[in-house]
Amino acid sequence: MISLSQLAEVRQGMAMAGRAAGARRGDWRLSVVESADIVEDRLSRERLREIEVRRNARTEAHLLHPFDLLVTARSRSVKVALVPPDLSRAVAAATLLVVRTPDPGTGLAHFLWYYLSSARGRAEVAARVTATSLPTLSARALGDVPVTAPPDHELHRLADLVEAAEASRAAALEAVRVRHDVLRDAIIGAAAAPDRDRRTR
Repeated sequence: MISLSQLAEVRQGMAMAGRAAGARRGDWRLSVVESADIVEDRLSRERLREIEVRRNARTEAHLLHPFDLLVTARSRSVKVALVPPDLSRAVAAATLLVVRTPDPGTGLAHFLWYYLSSARGRAEVAARVTATSLPTLSARALGDVPVTAPPDHELHRLADLVEAAEASRAAALEAVRVRHDVLRDAIIGAAAAPDRDRRTR
């Protein structure tokens, strides 16, 4: 068992006050991912806030990469999300920690996402949160989380399984949504039928 920091880089998201990288306004438009944008351990892009900052080496260093992991740093609950490969020109807010594996293509990021969002991984993270009025998780504390990673040759297979599971989940949720809409419309249609009959008499 090794620590998370031995497998990946852990850093805080971009701060936007004082002399921080995101404090100076400019004409470079970026999307900002915040804790509230992580829903059920997945990134929701429906309401991403946009900012305009100066483009320089400091702000570019905060750009999210495909398959980065986002972990809540200031929240009463531990939430973890995997950055999708089609998200571009986005940064994490300072309320999030960014975990970046050396080579996202190996599948290690997928494994870490499942591990940190599992009951065991979530408990390890929660145990390192500072108990204050606003719970805080530092990059160093997250980096100390112990991880038992599978052998490198198994990571690609695990990544494929994760992707397949996510595709199956999305399809199931869409099927539930469609059934709900059909049932709702049928109920409303049936309720309105007597009224239509009275009007046609």
